[in-house]
Amino acid sequence: MPALSDRPATHRTDARFLLRFAATVMGVAGTAGVLAWVLIHVVGATPHPGRVVFPVALFASTALLACGSTAMQRALVAIRRERQRLCRRHLCQAMLAGTLFCGVQSYALYCLIQNQTPATAQADANAFLIVFAGLHAMHFCVAMLFVCYIAVRTFAGRYDHEYYLGITLCTYFWHALGVVWMVILGVFVMALGMQ
Repeated sequence: MPALSDRPATHRTDARFLLRFAATVMGVAGTAGVLAWVLIHVVGATPHPGRVVFPVALFASTALLACGSTAMQRALVAIRRERQRLCRRHLCQAMLAGTLFCGVQSYALYCLIQNQTPATAQADANAFLIVFAGLHAMHFCVAMLFVCYIAVRTFAGRYDHEYYLGITLCTYFWHALGVVWMVILGVFVMALGMQ
């Protein structure tokens, strides 16, 4: 059992970690939200009611997802080799790619929703694609929470070449979401072919 004099220091350390984590999450969410707002209000969307139209923003979000996946893999390789600074840099790149992905993907979902008509909102291919992309976005938001968590822990020196399970799990989760996104894009292509 820790001595009584150790407890306040531990609580201060935990509180600092929680504050850094909360600030990181709010920064990521706020930046993604501002980006989505700017894209929606400045770029806008051309509605195509009742049609399945592949928004150009999905190309950009796919590239961002791939960039983030690559950065996460590089961070994992760097921490295995005890290259802390390189790992931190790649985690920051992954956070940036993930933040941009969230903003661009929100805009792409907005574009898809503009194509919905009340008569076909429950049964057409566009509605299913919106649901699939929305579910993927929700899972990706969870992945971003994990990335923020491991990034804050990495900057606190909690991972090294002997212990890096958090980075490993987060990397595999990101890769899995990339595979799922490729399946969703395949469904998009099939839906476009059926029009």
